[in-house]
Amino acid sequence: MSDSNKQKQEFCLSAKETATKLRTLANELESGVVAIGRDKFSIADNTEVKISLKAKGDTFSSKLKFKIINSLSSIEEDARKADNNGESTSSTESGVEGYKDLKKRMSLDFKAIKKSCIQEQTLPELDMVERFYQDSKKMCSYPDKGEEFYETFLKQASYFYEAYKSSDSKAMISAIESLAQIRSDCHKKHK
Repeated sequence: MSDSNKQKQEFCLSAKETATKLRTLANELESGVVAIGRDKFSIADNTEVKISLKAKGDTFSSKLKFKIINSLSSIEEDARKADNNGESTSSTESGVEGYKDLKKRMSLDFKAIKKSCIQEQTLPELDMVERFYQDSKKMCSYPDKGEEFYETFLKQASYFYEAYKSSDSKAMISAIESLAQIRSDCHKKHK
């Protein structure tokens, strides 16, 4: 991008909010569309990314650079929104994660957790389990998204998390199966 059409976005976030923002950026990169403010840009799968990490004294800085293919036209953006029932899949300008982003990450994590526990009969990665558990609590704070299922879902998410911490594979599988059923029931009613 030349300086004449430069788009820049800076955030001042807590460490936890930064981790969430970076996960959102990762999801956007995987989808091939990155949001910078109100603009969206296509990113090719094979794009080379330059990452700069610096530590100096008591400060740490990072910078990401990658080449964009093109800006999405308003027609493409409208089609993308229509595919998502009018709900944006990207985060809002304020850097706060959107519900669709949260649900997408949870879906990916849940599939990986199920595969690990049930198919491979191994423990999933700790980071993913903790993220799924925290995301479950966050998801259940959204109003009008299936509140009648929240209490049961959170209870099973807690059972799963505790079973994971004690390496109880039978309890983990039972909790995963319960979570899958609750998820299915909720999606049938609210999607």
